[in-house]
Amino acid sequence: MSLEKIFEKELIKKCEIAEKECGCPQKRLLLTIEKFGGVRTVQEILRKGRVSDGFDKLQKANRLDLTMEATIVESKYNELFTDEEVNSCHELLCEYGYYR
Repeated sequence: MSLEKIFEKELIKKCEIAEKECGCPQKRLLLTIEKFGGVRTVQEILRKGRVSDGFDKLQKANRLDLTMEATIVESKYNELFTDEEVNSCHELLCEYGYYR
């Protein structure tokens, strides 16, 4: 299985957990992933300067680990994204206290 597919599967799994455990709807993100793929979807969200669906709600639930941003910064996925994309996610997660 390609790294891109592994990333996509992990992203989908985290979306499902966010919905189930935190009541954080991820339908729009899941539909977009299904249509365009995980990597392309998150690159487009980042290009537009947006955060993932439910980011604030997941932050309040202390579950930033379920965000696409937390998935992007995992070192095993570094080759899928530019340094700028990874760094912007890292900075956002730092700002919201993910690394405390």
